[in-house]
Amino acid sequence: MSVRPKIVDVPPAWSGFLGEFNPVLRHQVAHSVDANAEALAGAFYEHMLAEPRSAGLLDHEVVNRRLHASMARWLRALFAPGTPVPELVLMQRRTGEVHARIGVPMDLVAQGARLLKREIVARLAEASLPRAELGEAVQYVYEMMDLAIDAINEAYVANANRMARSDEAYRLFFLHQDMMAERERQKSQLLEWAHQILMAGYWTADGPPGLVPAAHSSSQFGLWLQHKGSILFEGSPELERIGHCMHNIEGDWLPQLRRARHQHADAREIVTALNQRIDEIKQLLTSMFDRYIEAEDGRDNVTRLLNRRYFPSVAKREIALAQSQRGCFALLAVDIDHFDRVRETVGADGADAALSDVAALMLDSVRAGDFVFRIGDARFLVLLVDTSKEALSSVAEGLRRQVEAMRVRAPAGRARLSITVSIGAALWDGHPDYQRLLDRADSALREAQVGGHNRCCVGA
Repeated sequence: MSVRPKIVDVPPAWSGFLGEFNPVLRHQVAHSVDANAEALAGAFYEHMLAEPRSAGLLDHEVVNRRLHASMARWLRALFAPGTPVPELVLMQRRTGEVHARIGVPMDLVAQGARLLKREIVARLAEASLPRAELGEAVQYVYEMMDLAIDAINEAYVANANRMARSDEAYRLFFLHQDMMAERERQKSQLLEWAHQILMAGYWTADGPPGLVPAAHSSSQFGLWLQHKGSILFEGSPELERIGHCMHNIEGDWLPQLRRARHQHADAREIVTALNQRIDEIKQLLTSMFDRYIEAEDGRDNVTRLLNRRYFPSVAKREIALAQSQRGCFALLAVDIDHFDRVRETVGADGADAALSDVAALMLDSVRAGDFVFRIGDARFLVLLVDTSKEALSSVAEGLRRQVEAMRVRAPAGRARLSITVSIGAALWDGHPDYQRLLDRADSALREAQVGGHNRCCVGA
């Protein structure tokens, strides 16, 4: 059974590019690169290994055994006159995919490419080419390398985006699990590890080796933290603190406990300190889970509206749709007037009721395709899809009037309260940066507030 060859779409920049240069000159460049490929690869990886961000990714043995030879082959294929353009493009895209998978920063690759260009040109200069030919050779080398890096970068970004979507899907998978149950399970695993180290370090320190627990990284809790928790809570400040506490327990407190196991007074103090570390880890773990449960489901706890973390994704998608369909959308920035006074008047429960009522009213007032977010204490965003400036003014004013007419629920024994909102509106003006639209809506909101509150203003 024959394998159908892969069809590669060649970017326009590559079409006809090679025909612009003298074939004899291209052969001269290829000959120089072929003769110096190993030295060029050595210079490239020497530079990369000197960078702290890539040194951990590029083990010296791996570089010498595989990557060095791969770089030499890449250089030869890139400048070989006989390499078909589709094959060149495919080679760059595969290189970009590999870089994305292993996490090599693209700015370092670009630095390495600049180094290679200089090194190749220096060796061409040593060949004593006539000045005019050398100038054309330099242009050819630089443009060829730039095209290659562009293709690598394009594939890198596409692959990195796919992996980011996979990471998000992984987090959503966790989300659909019972996160509260998972939190309690991991707290239980933490306490089990604490019990094991206390048994091994104090109660049965003289017992058989089987009673000595593995390092925390091999415990049930440590394995979960390293392989699942680190993905789920990536970037969380508690992760680093938990790791520090566990190392502190094993590296400092346990050795002290073993030495003091026959001096019970000293041992009690050490056990107390050790338990304080365990409690700190438990609190950090709880805090991490609770914040995730609140934030990662994408909804605000009080109003159940989308929270602000999803606004950029929604806004970018609407911009892309508006650009492709020549449509338009708009943004309302809504702020409850004098909300601190509302909270003082009706209390915390009443303030939450006011937020819930305003949120419900906004959801009832907009269409099924529109989006409503809570982004601050008393601040909301309403993204109106497929709209016009005239409709924008009408929707904003209608919303303002409905809020003005409503009465906020209050705790028993307190009268219902009237509230108002100020609204800033902005129509998308074609700019691809959603922050510009948000800034215009915020500016219009400030204008409404300065003008006396309970007003709508449409931004320029």
